[in-house]
Amino acid sequence: MRKFKVSIGMAACLCLGIAMAVSAPLAAAKADYPDKHVTVIVAWGAGGGTDLLTRAIQPILSKNLGADIVVKNLPGAAGTIGTAQAARAKPDGYTVLIGPAGPVTTQPHLRDIPYDLDSFDPVGRIAINVMVTMSTKESKYKTLNDIIEGAKANPNTIRCASSGAGTLPHIAILALNKAAGIQLKHLPYKGSSNAVKALLGGEADVFSDQAQIIPRYDLHAIASWSAERLPDYPNVPTMKELGYDFQIANWNGMFVPRGTPETVIDTLTTALEKTLADKAVLDEMAKLKVDISYLDPQAFKTFAEGDYVRNRELLKEAGLVK
Repeated sequence: MRKFKVSIGMAACLCLGIAMAVSAPLAAAKADYPDKHVTVIVAWGAGGGTDLLTRAIQPILSKNLGADIVVKNLPGAAGTIGTAQAARAKPDGYTVLIGPAGPVTTQPHLRDIPYDLDSFDPVGRIAINVMVTMSTKESKYKTLNDIIEGAKANPNTIRCASSGAGTLPHIAILALNKAAGIQLKHLPYKGSSNAVKALLGGEADVFSDQAQIIPRYDLHAIASWSAERLPDYPNVPTMKELGYDFQIANWNGMFVPRGTPETVIDTLTTALEKTLADKAVLDEMAKLKVDISYLDPQAFKTFAEGDYVRNRELLKEAGLVK
C-alpha cells in the first residue's frame, strides 16, 4: 500500500478549500434572498385596521420582493402575542412584522412581555393614521357632546370598545375621562376587528381607532384626534375644536427580528419603498382613507424611539404606569 505524506501547508489548503465549499452556498443563499415565501405577521384579527392595510399592499409587495407573501394573523393580548412570536423568529428576513404603535411602543411599559422595541430592526414606516371616534349611524351618540352629557348623567354606562387594554384606543378613553370629568365604561377586545363587531352588534356604543375602519363598515365619524380637520372628513370636528386639545395618531410600520442581515433589510426596504409609491397601492390606500407616510429604516428608528418615550409619558399621566 502506498503511503502519502501530507504537509502542514497542504492540510491548510484542504481546510481552506472545505471552508470555502461550505461558506459559498451560505453566501449564495444570502445573495439570493428571498428564495422562498415570506411570512408577514399581523398581530391582530382579520378585518382590523392593520390587517386591511397589510392586505392592501400584499400583492404589490410580493411582486417587488420577488416572493410570495403569506399574511399570518396572530391576535391576542393587545397585539403582544403575535409581536412576541415575530421577535423570537429566526432573523433571516423570512418572518416580518407589520404592526401599529401599541405593541412595540406602549405595551412594553404596561406588562412583562418577552420583547421590547429594541428586539426589532426597523424596515420602514408605512402609514400614519389619526385616531377618530366613531359610532354606528343608528346610534344616539352622534356628537362628542352626546357622549359627555350621557356620561355625566349616567356614569360608567356608555360602553367604549378598544382593541385591548393599554392600546391607543384605550388611552383615548382614559384621556377623555380625565379631561371631561366623566367615566366611560371600557370594553377591551382582541383587536379592532372584534371591537368593530361589538359596535355593529350593539355590545358597544362608541369606538376610537384608525380612520380606514369608517368607510369599511359604514360607520359615523364623531370627532378626530388630529391638529386639523381631516380632508376626507371636512365636516367632522377635531377634539381641539370641541375643547379638548388631544392629538393621538396611530402608525403602521414593518419590522424584522433584531440581528437580521443588513443586506436582507436593504432588500425589504427597497421593495417596501417601491410598493408604497405604486399607483395601485396609492389608489387602494385612498379607498381605505390611509395616509402613506414612508420613513426609511434610520428615520423610522428615530421616530419609533421618540414615540416609545411619548407613550410612556401618556401612560404615566393616565396613571397606568409609575
